[in-house]
Amino acid sequence: MARVLRLTPGQQRIEAHDVDKGVDCEHKKVTDDGGDTLLHLSTFGSKNRESHRKSSQSLQFDAGIAAELVDILRDTFGDDALQLNLQPRLDVAFPAGGTTADVRSLAHLYRKNPEVFRALISSDDTAADVVALANRRKQVETFSRLMTDDDYFDAVRKTNFPNQGCEAVWQDFFERNPWIFGVSLSGQLLTSWSPDKLEQVVAGHSIASVGKRTDALLRTSGRIQSMVFAEIKTHRKELLEPVREPYRSGCWAPSFELSGGVVQIQGTVHRAVTQIGERLNDTAADGSDIPGKFTYLLRPRSYLVIGNLASLYGESGGENQDKVRSFELYRRELVQPEVVTFDELLARAEWTIESAMTDSEADSR
Repeated sequence: MARVLRLTPGQQRIEAHDVDKGVDCEHKKVTDDGGDTLLHLSTFGSKNRESHRKSSQSLQFDAGIAAELVDILRDTFGDDALQLNLQPRLDVAFPAGGTTADVRSLAHLYRKNPEVFRALISSDDTAADVVALANRRKQVETFSRLMTDDDYFDAVRKTNFPNQGCEAVWQDFFERNPWIFGVSLSGQLLTSWSPDKLEQVVAGHSIASVGKRTDALLRTSGRIQSMVFAEIKTHRKELLEPVREPYRSGCWAPSFELSGGVVQIQGTVHRAVTQIGERLNDTAADGSDIPGKFTYLLRPRSYLVIGNLASLYGESGGENQDKVRSFELYRRELVQPEVVTFDELLARAEWTIESAMTDSEADSR
């Protein structure tokens, strides 16, 4: 009989034993003089022996050796071997007195057993919120990179939309992240008109029934819902006419893209209101009306997302006050649409995510 002090790889040439000469092994929990728990294993002579049944060999393991033995069993039979019927190994070490795990170990563990992590997170509302926020934070980082890294933006367009213009990159991004419009465009919460697609045809063969399309069709949330339109250009569009001299002293004219975008969405809204009327009855999947469920078009709000305020800076990198004044006065005198630049949309999204992350961290304390 012996107490095992360490486990090391063997160097002997060993072959599998004959099953007919197998022995029984009994296990029992015992306690040593210091109060530590031990696992005691005793083997008994094979049934082919003529003598009466008696213990022939015994081994004892403390918790440390037992843990090593479990790892050896996993390595021998495979961590996911069905015959072991063991839970996936959580081999993540936490420093003594600390709560920060080895990120590489966590990543390795997730790759081997992602379903375990998903099950844990799905049962923890707080964790689920953190994961959702982390994903949105990543999307905001992508938003920022598309805005600031020209090479990255061009690579995305060339790879994903080789036969389309730059607007396709932004249309795709906002289709995948409609929440950015929902929290960033308005004081009211805006949701996508369709759960499938932001971009919708709103006149002609449209949501109501000569094919006028809007880049993002939204509506306000609440007991009374109103339709909201958005037109998406690109961050590279000029806000003011790209000329060296102002239209008049201190006055810079809005760019062709800006004024054209304004007229475009005004025409879209006008056609939709003319065709649909003041309100539109929501319909079920089978095309039938949903009783009492309406969306109103009473002077619907509209947005034009275009350009970057950085285009109002001068050659030295400072703000050109005449350009800032000209742009701000122009857009603030517009009744509809509201003009929002891409950098403003990004700033609102960043603030929303950072605020939510701060609140989440405070709740977890």
